[in-house]
Amino acid sequence: MKKDLSCSIYRLILLSFFYVAPFALSAQAFYSLKGTIRNTENVLLPGATVFIHELNIGTTTDISGNYQFLKIKPGSYHMHVYYTGYETAVWTFKISGNENIDIILKSTSLELKAFVIEESTLNIDDQERSMSVEVINREFIQKNAGTSFAQTLEKIPGINSINLGTGISKPVIRGMAFNRVAVAENGIKQEGQQWGADHGLEIDQHNIDRVEILKGPASLIYGSDAMGGVINIRPAIVPHENTFTSSLLLKGASNNDLIGTSAMVEGNRKGNIFRFRLTHQNYADYKIPADSFVYNNFLLPIEGKRLKNTAGVENNFSSTIGLQRNWGHSTVTFSAFDQHAGLFPGAHGTPRAFKLAHDGDYRNIELPAQKTKHFKVISNSNLLVFKNWLTIDMGYQQNHRQELSVPFAHGKGPTPNGDVELDLLLQTYTANVRYQVEKSEKSNFVFGLSGNFQQNNRGGFQFLIPDYTSKNIAGFVFQKFRMNKDLFFNAGLRYDQTVLQIYEYLEPVYEDSVSIRSYVRRNSNINRNFGNFSGGIGLSYNLTEFWNFKLNVGSSFRSPTTNELASNGIHHGAFRHEMGDSSLGSERGYQLDLGLSHHKGDFFFALTPFFYYFDNYIFLTPSGRFSTLPEGGQTYVFRQTKAITTGGEFKADYHLNKAMHLGLTGEYVMAHDILLHFPLPFTPPFSVEIEGEYELETINSKFRNTFFNINAKAFAAQNQTARNELKTPGYVLLNGSMGTSIDFKKQKIQFIFSVNNLSNKKYFNHLSRYRILNIPEPGRNFRITVVIPFEGKIKKK
Repeated sequence: MKKDLSCSIYRLILLSFFYVAPFALSAQAFYSLKGTIRNTENVLLPGATVFIHELNIGTTTDISGNYQFLKIKPGSYHMHVYYTGYETAVWTFKISGNENIDIILKSTSLELKAFVIEESTLNIDDQERSMSVEVINREFIQKNAGTSFAQTLEKIPGINSINLGTGISKPVIRGMAFNRVAVAENGIKQEGQQWGADHGLEIDQHNIDRVEILKGPASLIYGSDAMGGVINIRPAIVPHENTFTSSLLLKGASNNDLIGTSAMVEGNRKGNIFRFRLTHQNYADYKIPADSFVYNNFLLPIEGKRLKNTAGVENNFSSTIGLQRNWGHSTVTFSAFDQHAGLFPGAHGTPRAFKLAHDGDYRNIELPAQKTKHFKVISNSNLLVFKNWLTIDMGYQQNHRQELSVPFAHGKGPTPNGDVELDLLLQTYTANVRYQVEKSEKSNFVFGLSGNFQQNNRGGFQFLIPDYTSKNIAGFVFQKFRMNKDLFFNAGLRYDQTVLQIYEYLEPVYEDSVSIRSYVRRNSNINRNFGNFSGGIGLSYNLTEFWNFKLNVGSSFRSPTTNELASNGIHHGAFRHEMGDSSLGSERGYQLDLGLSHHKGDFFFALTPFFYYFDNYIFLTPSGRFSTLPEGGQTYVFRQTKAITTGGEFKADYHLNKAMHLGLTGEYVMAHDILLHFPLPFTPPFSVEIEGEYELETINSKFRNTFFNINAKAFAAQNQTARNELKTPGYVLLNGSMGTSIDFKKQKIQFIFSVNNLSNKKYFNHLSRYRILNIPEPGRNFRITVVIPFEGKIKKK
């Protein structure tokens, strides 16, 4: 296995070198780009950030508001300009000689999106985009950080998370999750065992600088897994040439005694770039505002109001090296995620009081537990070819997941050696190629090809899913067209072909502890071939200077996954027996997305309704029957139906003055089974959040960027539940935070202090996997984060 892994890495590095080398050695004319940045009152803006998207290079304006880029090749480019207190400017231009571009920025007091707001895959800026996209940056993540990345994203309307304790979670977009939400990092879709409700997202949130969240179907670009939306994690912006930056982050939390640290260093020496990060965090059993819970009419204790065996530890590493030249840029990134997390012992089989007794150590991890390791090597290149841009992303991933529990004999068979109940090893090879052609100032095309190969091997003394291989190849074309300065159209078409080979698994039936009497077939050989088209059209129209309207209509698809076709076993982490159906066909969805936004002066408002109709919607539903397998709980089965999902989000922000602003957000999702006339399971309830924030850019020479925030989020009762699904009562949570940057001589230190569930409210999260056991969510939690940044110059030799 180690040999296979090493070979995969070497191949990827060699391929990256061979396709980049010809561009690095090519000779071509060079030109310069210069200009001045000022505001509408003709005041020069020194220190403004100017960034060229395709080259991934940036600079800042000098004391006279001037900027310059030297040695730029002829071609088409997109430039972004950002300055605090002003709207971001996006400028599209072509280089065929020396150019001078002066840009005027409009002032604003609203919290706008991060300055690189261009959708990276298709090079579409916010004005031209026909779908709802949220953009967040490192500052947002630090101010709103949860224990995991998916929990951090819950601040955004339309985004929820499915949680298993405090350290394991996965994102939900408009009520859809699992294989309906794609997470891409550095151009490569994350491939773990994302079908599992108890399988978290294997990504270090401290290694994230920029994120685009596309709410709505994105199968056109990202393929089958993007029916609900995409979380696109983009590479960090490279430091200016011959500079370096670094930071040390320290954090702690009171509810689960979390202690964490993350250290990063990055630099750019003559266009040779590097970035390294190490992260560690560990946490203890978390506290809940209850000393007992009721399961199946039994009252069971929670000793010390701490949920036993919910501690965990996480270690992550990432490194990036690359080249940044006038022909483009190329990088190779290695990353490793390693998590060991305990599971509440009541989750395995029927909860018993003797299993829940305190063991004397809140930080130890006993059985049951899970270990997850995710290794990735990713190569990204953006190359100038015939005055247009060729993007090549390649990746190898290895996801190794182990679920641990006390071994037991099957019938009369022998007791297994070891405690690995479920062992899943998934290897994925991915390649994506896109070529963007600027046909004219009004129109451009993007042509894309992608391929994916997966191999999954199982082990452990329990069976859940079999071995399988999957092959996928796809191609797409996308066009955007500008009718005039206010009206933009886009359209695209994609075709996918997937071949899935699932292998038979026979489970032995023992005569005694040694002799095998016969075999039981848990699943048969399954060969499936899925071919699907997806497409869409959209528009963005500036009704006036202050109003924008968006419309997107499309059709998307999703091929059934191995667990939906062939699972047949106890999934203890999700507290159920899951059973697949080999006859399932592809899902087909038809989507309508709308958007209306208003931005004038100190007020911003946006409304984003949606309506989706699905043929052959695949979902896991309680059967109402208990499993015949030991400690199996209720049997859940995969079924297909006709379904609709509808709802929307709204967002408003108003500045009372330069320092004080009020925000209001809300979200609603309704998901319904048309054939059975029941709601679909695991649908988040309606929620609304109101917040007030007071910001002071400067208090004195010592304190800068100080803020105080208080917010309340109300969740309605979720009574629209599937058959045999628990209803969840409504609740209100109070939260607050404050932070500042303090200058100690020449060193800046940033402090952020926050409190969640200020009133220590006892409540149930409808999407929590512990909801099935009537376990309430964590109680009051104080958090502190300290960030110490460093920066400097790299000496030229």
